Amino acid sequence: MEDVLDDRMPIVNTYCMVTSDPSHLDPNAWVSAAYEMFEKGGVSAVRVDPLAKRLGITRGSFYWHFKNRAALLHALLDRWVARETDRVIEENEQGGGTASDRLRRLLRTCASEDGRLEMSVREWAVGDADAREIVRGVDETRIAYMAELSRKAGTQKSDADARSRVAYVAWLGLYTGIAPTTTEQRIADMDQLHRMMLSV
Repeated sequence: MEDVLDDRMPIVNTYCMVTSDPSHLDPNAWVSAAYEMFEKGGVSAVRVDPLAKRLGITRGSFYWHFKNRAALLHALLDRWVARETDRVIEENEQGGGTASDRLRRLLRTCASEDGRLEMSVREWAVGDADAREIVRGVDETRIAYMAELSRKAGTQKSDADARSRVAYVAWLGLYTGIAPTTTEQRIADMDQLHRMMLSV
């Protein structure tokens, strides 16, 4: 038999075939799995094939929900913003207390993690314009919230804005030092930073 295709036979793209309905996996399942991989290994660890293997499905299902890997990475960034900024601010507000109480609790909350995820996002942003723009927006939102609390606690606006910017950089700086710090030490440093932000 000649090794040719009959013109009447449909051409099937087996590359994207899946063994079951690809829609049975919600896109959030892909994002959640990608987020876990990102937390452990940074953006380079987020690959379609390992994700598909982890979820127990062929990679064709991925393309049912996402145009390409870049689309998944954008969704991953959205998840990071929602978890590490929007939710943190919302929960801090729900905790109640005075503006000073909320500012102190915010600083303590931010110092309770080891910073690996924060630094991974920022390393990613160095070489990716889209990620860099999202990180810039997050920075502005966080600093503005800190300044708002500082003003409500009695600090003059110009001082509140400047001190919040400096405090934010100081917080990020905790994760970039050569010597590792404990959670307890970071929280103690944040308490000191809180006093400095509200000093007259």
